[in-house]
Formats: sequence, structure tokens, C-alpha cells
Amino acid sequence: MKSLLVVLLAAGSMSLGAQILGTKHDLSATGSGARTNTTQTCVFCHTPHGSAAVASQIVPLWNKTTTVTTGFTMYNTTNNPGSSLQGVVDATPTGASMACFTCHDGTQAVGNMINLPNDIVSLTYTAAGGVNATGFIASGSALLGKDLTNDHPISITYPATDTGLVAKATVLGLANSVKLFGTLGSEKVQCASCHNVHSNTLAPFLRVTMSGSALCTACHIK
Repeated sequence: MKSLLVVLLAAGSMSLGAQILGTKHDLSATGSGARTNTTQTCVFCHTPHGSAAVASQIVPLWNKTTTVTTGFTMYNTTNNPGSSLQGVVDATPTGASMACFTCHDGTQAVGNMINLPNDIVSLTYTAAGGVNATGFIASGSALLGKDLTNDHPISITYPATDTGLVAKATVLGLANSVKLFGTLGSEKVQCASCHNVHSNTLAPFLRVTMSGSALCTACHIK
């Protein structure tokens, strides 16, 4: 039984890697966008040993040295007074969204790791896809910055009662669709609600197709 479990876990890991390989989230030497001098792919977010302290575990086995949580301007009813926003917005990105901003706010290099991969001594970059020669996302649509007032709200609770939205229970029950994150009763919309960092089958890393605005109407009644 133990051997079977190991095989299944290995197969799952290979499947996950196959989804990342060749995408812009593949920053290895054979990646499709910006590249580095390592052959490893997962290391830019995860490490099997010596990961960030438990309090800093944005995602499991987190391999980032720094998480900048200050200086963000969130989308809310104050800076978007015409919005019908009913959910409660966090003061700064939280949860899975904060993991995204350790690269996509443009304030630190994408290779800012606790543990370097074991096939290199130091990390070097080949600039491409908005990532510059020092490893910072410096241009293009991937650079979100810290002013999020013109982006879809994130780190916001999904209202239990909002006639403009699909019922939360329905969204939570949808398979292979958008995801809500957080504790029961206080589920939130995060970057990963619409995006799947591990798969670019529907570019750019979408969970649901934009054909017929299906991604939008998974939550919004239009």
C-alpha cells in the first residue's frame, strides 16, 4: 500500500509539472518566457525542505524570502464610488493573492528564493516576457503594481446575499470552475479564484474559458 501511495504521489507531481512546463510560469532554462540558468521549475515557489516559517506559509512549502504586504491600494467603494461592491475588502492582498504579488507587484525578483535549486551556485536571468535582466517583472500585463483600483477586486468576501451574483452555495458547488478561498462562511475571491497558476490550458492561466464570458458569468448574473 505504501509503495502504491508513493507511485500515485509521484504521478500527481509529474502531472502538475507537465501543466507548468513550457508556460510563462516556467522560469527554468527551457521556459517559454523569461528564463534562468536552473533546470528546475517548481523551486520558484516551493521547496521540499527548509521552507518559510509556518507564519509565512502563504502556500505550502513556500520558498520566497520576502513578502511585501504594505503599500497596496485596494479596489473598494471609496476609490470606486459607482461600484455596487458589497463584500468586505482586506486592507492588503491576503492568502493566495499575496503569493501572486510576491512577483507581480514588481518590487522583488521572481527568483527571490529561500533555497536555490541544487544545480546552480547563483541565479541569472535571460530577460523576456516583461521580466528584465535582474529578474523583476518590469513591464507588460503581468506587472500589476500595488495600485489595484483598476483591477477586479481581490481579497474580498463573497457576499451571501447579492442579487447581482450567483448564490455562494452554487459557486462553492461548481466543479472545474471558479474557486472561493478561506474559512467557511467567510469565503473570499482571490487571484486564484479565476486563475490557476499551475495550468495555462486556458491562457492566461484561466480556470474557465472567456468564450461567451463564461468566466465572468460563473459569478456575475448578466
